[in-house]
Amino acid sequence: MVLIRIPQPWQVEGQPITSETFYWQRRRFLKSLVGFGLGASILPGISCARQPAALDPDLAKTLPPDQHLKIKRSPVYAEAGLRVTPEADTLGYQNFYEFGTTKNIWQAAQRLPSQPWQVEVSGLVNHPQIYDLEDLTTRFPLEERIYRFRCVEAWAMVVPWLGFPMRSLLKAVDPKPNAKFVRFTSFYDPKITLGPGWQLGNTVPWPYTESLRIEEMAHELAFFAVGIYGHLLPKQHGAPIRMVVPWKYGFKGAKSLVKN
Repeated sequence: MVLIRIPQPWQVEGQPITSETFYWQRRRFLKSLVGFGLGASILPGISCARQPAALDPDLAKTLPPDQHLKIKRSPVYAEAGLRVTPEADTLGYQNFYEFGTTKNIWQAAQRLPSQPWQVEVSGLVNHPQIYDLEDLTTRFPLEERIYRFRCVEAWAMVVPWLGFPMRSLLKAVDPKPNAKFVRFTSFYDPKITLGPGWQLGNTVPWPYTESLRIEEMAHELAFFAVGIYGHLLPKQHGAPIRMVVPWKYGFKGAKSLVKN
């Protein structure tokens, strides 16, 4: 049997690149549709929305007790005009592969031992360090940033993270000239982080790691979060410290970091 392969339009060699003029005209056209109230009916794929999650009474118990942080919101990342997603919607809806493949992992995540906690920074750096949680929340100036997340799974959130820019830590450890990448390693204990189960759980190379180029880590948007909604991170959000990089999809950043 002869198999005929028909290339997709984006795979055809010599396919012309969309002109910048046409690109901006298209964006103005979409905005005009939304302005006339036609966005939801004509262009349902533009917005990644989901129904608000009902707050389980037990979810409130997962919030860190009496650990609210009085942190000033960054005016640069205030995202004026956007409605922050209610915390009730985010408490029970996460990606945390170490505790399962569903979004409803908040109960399993309570097994995470978040105290005491240390983060090791080593490798091609001039000043290797081991930070505890107090170091991370006192040595680096904290700020609140509003970041938008759009997921390929057809959901989106607007989240107020508390933390500090990754480049602050990068400056403190002083990478050597030949350092090109940074690897973030998440907490792993096979007795606690049981993974997704099935055969997949036995084949994933634990612990989970995620990498950035040094230039990406130094980008002004790259962020270490130690809190959310004015308080320290709940365990299901990746306590006590996680990476937040708005341009990355996947599982939304390595959580519960122990090593960089």
